Amino acid sequence: MTKEVLTNDSEPEVDANTIVSTDAIDQNEAQNTETNSTASEEAAEKPKAKRTSRKTAETAAVVLEEQTEQEGEEVTAATEEESTGEEKDKSKNKKQSKKMKEKDKKQLAEKKEKLKKKKAAAKKKEKAKDLKKEKAKKAKLKAKAKKKDKAKKAKDKAKAKKIAKKKAKRSKAKKNSKKK
Repeated sequence: MTKEVLTNDSEPEVDANTIVSTDAIDQNEAQNTETNSTASEEAAEKPKAKRTSRKTAETAAVVLEEQTEQEGEEVTAATEEESTGEEKDKSKNKKQSKKMKEKDKKQLAEKKEKLKKKKAAAKKKEKAKDLKKEKAKKAKLKAKAKKKDKAKKAKDKAKAKKIAKKKAKRSKAKKNSKKK
């Protein structure tokens, strides 16, 4: 929207032919104030020197470059420290999440093992119960068979007694009939 033609490092000029919105004007004003403040700071830092030799000018330029490099190095060192700090935090977070995952896995494995043990114990109990029932059933059947056998023996004994009685009666009747 705006065209800037730089004639001076400190003040940008705006082309009058273009239509400028209020937002763009606000931005330009903000930029102008920033550039003016930086220019005045630079002027305050560097006192105007009268003619200086080339060597002193070059050494001053070298000193400025060194200062800017040192500032850049400080900034990069600070950013590196921040990045290493962030990397440490990330690695810590990764380690913690890894530990949590391992902990969860262990807990899950323990739960599964407990569940297996419970199922095995329940199966064992069920088997024992079934065996007990089976034994009880066999014992009942055995008792029933014994009772039946006893009853049969008693019946047979009674039958034999009856038969013996009848035989005795017949033989007595025969004796009596022979005597007469």
